[in-house]
Amino acid sequence: MKNTLLQFLVASSLLLVFVVPSPAFEAALPNSEGIKIKADTIGYDKNSDSYNATGKVRIDWSGVILFADSVSLRQKDNEAVAEGNVLFIKGENTLKGTRASIDMETEKGEIQNASLFVKKGNFRLTGKKMQKTGDEDYHIENGIFTTCDGEVPSWKFKAAELDVTRNDYAVGKHAVFYIKDIPILYFPYIIYPVLEERQSGLMMPRTGVSSKKGFYLEIPYYQVISPSQDAVFYLDIQADRGVGVGADYRYLMQSGGHGEAKAYLIYDTNRRGLRGNFLMEHQETFSPTLFFSTNIELTLDRQFYQDFGETSGEYNRQYLESSAFITKHWERYSLTSELRYTEDLYAVNNKATLQQLPILTFTVLKQQLADTPFYVSLDSTFTNFYRQNGLQGQRLSIQPKLSFYSASIPGIETAAWIGYLQRFYNTYGGSLATGASDSGIPDVGATLSTTLTRVFDTDWGALKKIQHTIIPEISYSYLPLKNQDSLPFFDYTDRQVAQNMISYSITNYLTGKYLSPDNPATYRDLAYLRISQGYEFSGTRRDVLTLVDDQRPFTDVRVEAKVNPTDHLSLLLDSRFNTYRANFSTVDIAANVSDSAGNSARLGYRFSRDEVRYLEGGFSISYIEPFVFHYLTRYSFDTKDFLESHYALEFKQQCWGLSFSYRQRPGDRSFLVSFSLSGIGALGKFKAF
Repeated sequence: MKNTLLQFLVASSLLLVFVVPSPAFEAALPNSEGIKIKADTIGYDKNSDSYNATGKVRIDWSGVILFADSVSLRQKDNEAVAEGNVLFIKGENTLKGTRASIDMETEKGEIQNASLFVKKGNFRLTGKKMQKTGDEDYHIENGIFTTCDGEVPSWKFKAAELDVTRNDYAVGKHAVFYIKDIPILYFPYIIYPVLEERQSGLMMPRTGVSSKKGFYLEIPYYQVISPSQDAVFYLDIQADRGVGVGADYRYLMQSGGHGEAKAYLIYDTNRRGLRGNFLMEHQETFSPTLFFSTNIELTLDRQFYQDFGETSGEYNRQYLESSAFITKHWERYSLTSELRYTEDLYAVNNKATLQQLPILTFTVLKQQLADTPFYVSLDSTFTNFYRQNGLQGQRLSIQPKLSFYSASIPGIETAAWIGYLQRFYNTYGGSLATGASDSGIPDVGATLSTTLTRVFDTDWGALKKIQHTIIPEISYSYLPLKNQDSLPFFDYTDRQVAQNMISYSITNYLTGKYLSPDNPATYRDLAYLRISQGYEFSGTRRDVLTLVDDQRPFTDVRVEAKVNPTDHLSLLLDSRFNTYRANFSTVDIAANVSDSAGNSARLGYRFSRDEVRYLEGGFSISYIEPFVFHYLTRYSFDTKDFLESHYALEFKQQCWGLSFSYRQRPGDRSFLVSFSLSGIGALGKFKAF
């Protein structure tokens, strides 16, 4: 009797648990790993070994969450059938439908009236019936995909059949491209990259019209070589120049080295010759004390950039600089080996251009002598100068230095040094005898400075404190006047400028401290101002930077300033003012302003007396959404002409964009239309600045 009563109570309890409605009831399937069910009602059918859940059903398993109005789950074969407001969530991606059947172990199944959203790339895919054929594979009938938001997307592809592998491709048959609901193009077959990772494939072509190239079409192909390597190969068809080929290869090595190589080659039908260029950059840190870097830029002809240069300022450049160096550091020493090759594009040929192959630099870092205030250092450089025509040879320069530092007087810092420069030469190919050298030139100097600091409290928004630092300094340098005309001249190391000068300067720093209730204190350099001048006791001086007159002991007053009152505004100034002429010898001034909405403007002016007057500026305006206007110009006051002007108008939407650009240079005018679809790429390149 007792056993019968116990069995009845147990059975009644189980019946209440699995049949009687209970709000937000939860259960874990006993024979399935990690499957949890939550619903208003959960029932169990022993004969079919299945659970039936209704009302706000939620099932969690293997990182997937399933919501539905009702779910029937057969535990024996892990098959679930969900109906009503079906929603699958996995990470940031969702899959919706009206009815779904799925194998919860393999995650394969079928969903009716499906809608898939992949957040990365904003990829959206819908279909009347969607079959999940793999972990990330789908087959859709009458499918539509886009990267646009909204019930009527700005563009979409509709295909009779679609096969999609997420992080791979969407392959469609009988596809139609729509703008809004208007069919535009028909494709019997289309491949669309579902870009969560890089994928190989054709990119959108680039097209335009140029007065030098005529109509041109560039067809690029992107190749993923490995997770750490990729390349873009392209065919460049130009109506007035011929057909060219190019490649852009990027790589990242296991050692941390990285670089990029670019090459372009075209048979120019206009000049009837092969033309092209090659660029390469590589950097690698073999160890914390061993670093290698190279930067190579070469062309097949000197007029290449005039005809094919694209970036601002490239078409009229004079020099191409190629270099490679490797540096080894020790605790107290460093050794650098460098190769420098220069190509003068303005010269008839490169035979007379001086090359430095190689340069060996050995440096003894500043080291303290015992516990004294004295320090020793050494700079030494060996250079091999080479060219086909003209003076060649080798130069060894050695410059030891003894320095003295002291702060024995509170608030006053003093320093002094004495150095000695010795140069040795071996020359040939010129009129000078081999083995030339000099008797050496001493170098003596001293500085005296102090630092004054005061902090001011402010109440300008988040700016709570401003620190003002003033550093007055006076220095003296002496280098005797010596006739060096008997030495070869490769660069200005061979012609040391005599000095017997006292210099004085005052430097100001303003640093702001910003406080926010939600963030720790931050600091920003608000302003920098340095004013300096020198006095030459000998009454005569040489200044190769400003080309000032002799017999006038005062140097130009140099004013250097940088102002950053906000994160969006900066002003820069570097100028030299001649007190005898009461005018500027050089001026380099620039202003940059921007806001968080994408609007920006910049203006720069460069002037060097009797040398150059140059103005450059540009701005971007995005006040009238969805339009963005860009303008860039460079103007020479010497030639009284614009060196370059670039206009561009962009029309930006959430998932597509259209831009028109016009560029004018001496001898070349070009117009470009660029169309882009989000996730597919651009029909043409556009770089405003």
